[in-house]
Amino acid sequence: MHNCSTLIIHCTDFRLINKIREWMNENSLTDDCDVISIAGASKDLVDGSKEVQDFILKQINTSYSLHNVRKIILLHHNDCGAYKTTYNFLDEEAEFAQHLEDMTAAEEILKNCFENIEVKKIWAEIDPDENEVEFIEL
Repeated sequence: MHNCSTLIIHCTDFRLINKIREWMNENSLTDDCDVISIAGASKDLVDGSKEVQDFILKQINTSYSLHNVRKIILLHHNDCGAYKTTYNFLDEEAEFAQHLEDMTAAEEILKNCFENIEVKKIWAEIDPDENEVEFIEL
């Protein structure tokens, strides 16, 4: 059996892909991590249809069961198109608050579905002018 410690659920946004790989390297996760990339990260786990929620949980269960994952990282970011199609944010603070609310709800779902799972929430702040991303543990 192949084991890894961590599963990362992050957004499909192309602006993040290389930066996430760099962050994974810096945190020694590159060779110790499964990855699920889905628009909005864990958004649809919280407010998607039952079919979509079941699909996401099935993917997580595969990593949990086959690779013995015991930590899940929910990685969300600012200026997320998946959120903008659902919400009309007045400012960045409102956007962040919604992401945090959804990550907290997703954490609760995951802890109820998977025994002995640790959930970490990471916020990726994209600076479009500098083409930089800052990763912040919440």
